[in-house]
Amino acid sequence: MASRKLEDLHPVTREKARQFLELAQEEGIDVLIYCTYRSPEEQEILYMQGRLEKFGITLEELNQKRKELGLWQLTEKEARRKVTYARAWQSFHQYGFAFDCVPLAGGKADWNNREAYHRLGEIGEKVGLEWAGNWKRFREYPHFQDTDTYMKVVKKGKI
Repeated sequence: MASRKLEDLHPVTREKARQFLELAQEEGIDVLIYCTYRSPEEQEILYMQGRLEKFGITLEELNQKRKELGLWQLTEKEARRKVTYARAWQSFHQYGFAFDCVPLAGGKADWNNREAYHRLGEIGEKVGLEWAGNWKRFREYPHFQDTDTYMKVVKKGKI
């Protein structure tokens, strides 16, 4: 199961996440960061979702793999929906440069609060994060990534 710990983020990204949470709190938005580091095995399992035929596996086989990683069991409908285009090692989560979050309302996840997500997107950009809610191909409102630091560290070997 993916980590929720800010400590699992790269130090630069961790600081941006802390600033993000502080600014959100100042604006009265409670936020739960529910995914920071995600293992390559879990990422590949998420990639398989919506692609069972391509991988030649059944829903039961996918759910067995999910169970081994501590993930909930998918229904037929859920298993047909693609949730990522990133395979293992293609996601910023494996390198500690991304997190997923959800706004809370009365202490409960408010997945459909577009207004809060848009405000969080603005806050994320203010602290130097890229918000996947602005992506053209695959909008993902909960996802924030530190593209700048990733490029410096992983692609250019700096920092």
